[in-house]
Amino acid sequence: MIKYHNNALYNSEFDDIYFNTYEPLAECEYAYSSALDEVDKDEIVVAEAGFGVGLNFFCTIAKFKSLNKKSLHYIAVEKYPFSKDELASIYEQFGLDSAIYKEFLDNYHIIPNSLLRIYLLNRTIILDLYFGDILEFLEECEFRADVWYLDGFAPSKNPQMWSEKFLSNLACYSYKDTIIRSFSCARVVRDRLSQNGFEVGKLKGYHKKREMLQAICIEPKFSIKRQIWFDSPVITKPKTILVVGAGISGLAIATLFKEAGFDVVVAEANDKAAQGASSNLAGVCAPLITQPGVVLGDMHISSFLLARQFYSRFGGEFVDFCGCDEYLINGKMLSKFNHKSEFFTISSDKYPKANISLAIQIMPKNLCQSLAKELDILYNHEVKSLKRLGSGYEIGFDGLNWVKADLVIFANGNMARELFVSEFNDPYMQLSSVRGQTTMVSEFINLNRPLSARGYITKAIDKIQLIGASYARGDEYALPRDSDDESNLALVSEFIDGKNIDIIGSNVGFRGYSGDRFPIIGGIHNASEYMRIYSSLLWTKAKSTHQNPIYYPNILISAAHGSRGLSTGILGANMLLDMVLGRQICVKKSIINALNPSRFLIRKLKKGLVKSSS
Repeated sequence: MIKYHNNALYNSEFDDIYFNTYEPLAECEYAYSSALDEVDKDEIVVAEAGFGVGLNFFCTIAKFKSLNKKSLHYIAVEKYPFSKDELASIYEQFGLDSAIYKEFLDNYHIIPNSLLRIYLLNRTIILDLYFGDILEFLEECEFRADVWYLDGFAPSKNPQMWSEKFLSNLACYSYKDTIIRSFSCARVVRDRLSQNGFEVGKLKGYHKKREMLQAICIEPKFSIKRQIWFDSPVITKPKTILVVGAGISGLAIATLFKEAGFDVVVAEANDKAAQGASSNLAGVCAPLITQPGVVLGDMHISSFLLARQFYSRFGGEFVDFCGCDEYLINGKMLSKFNHKSEFFTISSDKYPKANISLAIQIMPKNLCQSLAKELDILYNHEVKSLKRLGSGYEIGFDGLNWVKADLVIFANGNMARELFVSEFNDPYMQLSSVRGQTTMVSEFINLNRPLSARGYITKAIDKIQLIGASYARGDEYALPRDSDDESNLALVSEFIDGKNIDIIGSNVGFRGYSGDRFPIIGGIHNASEYMRIYSSLLWTKAKSTHQNPIYYPNILISAAHGSRGLSTGILGANMLLDMVLGRQICVKKSIINALNPSRFLIRKLKKGLVKSSS
């Protein structure tokens, strides 16, 4: 709830105001964003401890635009965030109603103890906002900032933010000559910074404030890596990129990499795009809801919000931001929704019903074919060989066709299983194929949004509704079966209610799944090297002296997206671009680790279950 004290926005948790009422924007510019004048880089990273209402962020955007720089990456933490409605009210009060505030608020959603990524101004500005404790923030994020804003209430009011543990770690998140700015000149702050790699001085304060702090990093440090085997691969920055696969995952990757300025070619084994799991007329993009604090649920919320931004930008007429209804048909489903969340509201119908208002209905096949028109795609090109050539690769296809690329990204869905057997030799990968059949019927129920129960029914498209979907692990039969259509109708029998259903077609797709329900996104590990360098993990997993992981150079993968690939496929595209550009990744580290392709092998190594390869 918004509170004021002597007309100043007030935080009762810390018994302190957020900012003074006298020209707060001018004060933010003077104290904080003016530091950008001293950064001689085209791509600037700013980190802030204490996001508050975001005034420093918006002042920094204004400064960034005035300097004509290439990109701004703003990374912040806030433990006690304002709601979207509260922020809108505060901005209105200050007359802050330009397009940038609206764009920010449209994409602002609180994910407790997790990271929210918002792209602004055609992706030239990135905001990564961590909602949680400041020490968790450092554990879950990995970056170095050019400028740090320390703006989290006075040390006497908020001692944790100014603790030895936090300030002693700042040099691990800074470059040489990184600038720290803060209102606080408290002796404890100055001493802790000067003892931990910073040269500390004072500047004249703003208005009635006598002084403020500026510190310069003179000795950057390296943090001790926990679970170093999940560390992201170091990518030799490429010019040319080959993406293998033209489903939603591969096309999203190609689209974002092309926009970032890379020379991208897509190789697709079929004669057109979206012939695998992306081949349906319609699909629903909605987050998997779990109890709070479950990494799988955090991953799905993060990927869903990234997907919304992607589809807003690139989806055109093939996306419908209509929401969806999820019927909670049993106790297990009900238990996942028995908490408060901004992502759903519960009402009653045939069963308790969760209205997920942010969900999207998508036309995957049409969208993929639309994205494909903007890309350089080699159809009927199935990868047959991969040969290291200098710093890049020579990729062979059927016949005598070859393509050279500096970086190869596999987004080949269900075919990833075979890849790890034939090319990358990891016998511990847990990947499987699931056959899914959907049934197209003439419109029989008037829906203004899709619904999901035991099966799902989409909103009508040109008088056609899609009902799905069968789930048959290991079934390789590629043609539709009448029995599966009957099973699909049975899944939604309570919504059919005696109506005469006119089946007009079926579609079969094969989805890749992993053994733990997470996709596989990241660098492809060298399994034999992992077995060698991490052979003693059964005894040494808690030690911090392990060797860096060994990946196949410049090979990445985004696969095993299962039934929510419309969402997690977009997460993969964003993550891989972050990895290649060497910047803070769009989700927290515990999610990145949970998606790492080496995780199945690492689990076996930790339990001592890996047979020696010698």
